[in-house]
Amino acid sequence: MKEKYDGLIDMEFAARGNHSYAKKTWRKGNSWISFRIPTTGEVPYYFLITTGGGYVAGETYREQIKVEDNAHAILTTQSPTYIYVCPHKEVTHQENELQLGENSVLEFYQDEVIPYKGSYFHQKTNINMKKGAKLILTDGLSSGWSPDQKPFQYGSIGLQTTVNYDGRLVYNDHMLVDPETDPMQEIGYFEGKQNFNSVVIIDENVTQETVEELRNYLDKIETNVHYGISLLEEDGFVLRLLSDSSFENHKLMWDFISYYREEILHYPVLDLRKSEHLERERA
Repeated sequence: MKEKYDGLIDMEFAARGNHSYAKKTWRKGNSWISFRIPTTGEVPYYFLITTGGGYVAGETYREQIKVEDNAHAILTTQSPTYIYVCPHKEVTHQENELQLGENSVLEFYQDEVIPYKGSYFHQKTNINMKKGAKLILTDGLSSGWSPDQKPFQYGSIGLQTTVNYDGRLVYNDHMLVDPETDPMQEIGYFEGKQNFNSVVIIDENVTQETVEELRNYLDKIETNVHYGISLLEEDGFVLRLLSDSSFENHKLMWDFISYYREEILHYPVLDLRKSEHLERERA
């Protein structure tokens, strides 16, 4: 009998004085966790890894992340999430369950999903945050891969994210596309572009002035990326990006995140240790 999850990650982070540490790092199946990666400061940082290089038809993966009160953790996927062909239209699943304690911080830098021709995928991310917690969350979706290099030849793809902050629903987003029926190149979809990325920031201290400060900063950067920043009704804001280049998306996205981290939160510079050469190959 097949186990429920083909890959499972379960991590917990706690605070000890002014430092944070990984209290639990447990994995099973095709999911792996890197050794702790050195960063500026004392924040624990780990890569989340899929051993097969991608997800196979009908597989299910789960990540459970808990950040206790006053703790701070940084996580990133090692590479994009490749969804291989699903010959019988079996949907491949990713489940993420994130819990943030009071005054905790989680930076979760997920690369985009790259679906192969004929693949089907659904990702569901549930996030529960207590008062004073902060979240930086990235994700995205590309036009996919096919042998003839034509875009949008995958089946239905769903990226669903729900954030509850201090007992209130503050963010509920469900990106659901099906190139077999949706006009992917039109307005409201990919608008003639190839790569979509987003950054969700939950922080009770942000205001419209924060958004304007970030807009003014990005407007000074020369880029071909189409982007927009929106303030949530409560406790956060969202950056959306569309372009033909994943590299350009990532560059502008990281300019945005770095400004927020360094100029608004006064965090030290963060180097994710990801290869620019590989980023350019994906562009």
